[in-house]
Amino acid sequence: MKAPRKSGRTERVGAASKRRNTPPETISDLAGGLAHDFNNVLTIMRNCAAFLRDDLPPDDPRQEYVTTMMVAADRAERLTSQLQAFGLTQMLRPEYIKPADIIRAMSQTLRQIVPEDVDLKITITPSDNTVVFDPSQLQTAVLNLVSWASSRVSGPRRIWITVDEQTIAEDGGAVPRGHFVTLIVKKTGQGIDASNKESLFNPKLATGRTAANTDLRLASVYAVVTQSGGHVDVHAEPGKGTEFKLSLPVVDAANVIQLPTKRRASASLDGTEVVMVVEDDVNVRRLVREALERHGYTVFEAENGVEALRMIAMFDSPPDLLLTDLVMPRLSGGGLIEALKLKAKLPKILLMSAHTDSAVLQRAAPPDKYPFIKKPFVHQELADRVREVLDE
Repeated sequence: MKAPRKSGRTERVGAASKRRNTPPETISDLAGGLAHDFNNVLTIMRNCAAFLRDDLPPDDPRQEYVTTMMVAADRAERLTSQLQAFGLTQMLRPEYIKPADIIRAMSQTLRQIVPEDVDLKITITPSDNTVVFDPSQLQTAVLNLVSWASSRVSGPRRIWITVDEQTIAEDGGAVPRGHFVTLIVKKTGQGIDASNKESLFNPKLATGRTAANTDLRLASVYAVVTQSGGHVDVHAEPGKGTEFKLSLPVVDAANVIQLPTKRRASASLDGTEVVMVVEDDVNVRRLVREALERHGYTVFEAENGVEALRMIAMFDSPPDLLLTDLVMPRLSGGGLIEALKLKAKLPKILLMSAHTDSAVLQRAAPPDKYPFIKKPFVHQELADRVREVLDE
């Protein structure tokens, strides 16, 4: 007996169902790829705007348009950072920080993003506790939580932000034993059903039916906190509001090492050295070249590692600096550096990338660690980093 023939309608529904249930890994890869492309585009936008700003007279009325462009690019960069949360792989720059100081400095900004009819109360317990966290990502996480809470607050319309500390003495709970700085954001209004709590934070559960429960802002919070070794908890009951609690492990003061002080920007960012720029995106490559030439450098450019090797082989001496993208077709930045070690004296190295996936970067990077600059950047940031590497 022949099997019943499936109708076309059933097949179409099945295909749609498969699309709705896209594997989390696919979503992560897509988000990471989009973030990479956006960062390259933002590098172009930000530098074109910066060139216009520098070239126009300060009192030119068109400066207002340039400022608007740069503000929009900054906003797009923040949105891209949130998009990266879906891959849970954004690159972090952790430092020793005191969360109490971060929130205290943000208090005015937080009050500005909360509607005027919402009562915002910020309570910071005096504390000198230190954690290891990316300060800009902590700021973004708090802004995202407050933004989410502001859009859903109801009833008495109140939001509380509390910075405190907690010691957990026993194992067995969601948070292990240890000493933590706790950062709590609480709002009044409708709470969250228990069945939705897990999908609320974890973007990898945001497929099919549960997708509507996940908010990009909350996914970003979940990503950065868990990547940094912290814990996220949500406490909510229908009709009784929602409380988000971030637990960040405290670093023992005896184990805090003194990090090198960041170099102050040079009085001049200009130079006369020779720089080889290796970048597969033609528009990014041309803008990087112009940026460095504006600061006095002699610049050669190559679109991939293979071409860079061929060009450097023709030089009488290696360039003073190799500024190379990490992830490129044919030969990665790491592969280029390893090949140069065998063929010629290695110049000073500065790596760059629009990728945010740490696994992708690790595969493309050379075994040794080298200075790095993340896209998008503007030409002053690039020139300062180049000068810093050359002066080391």
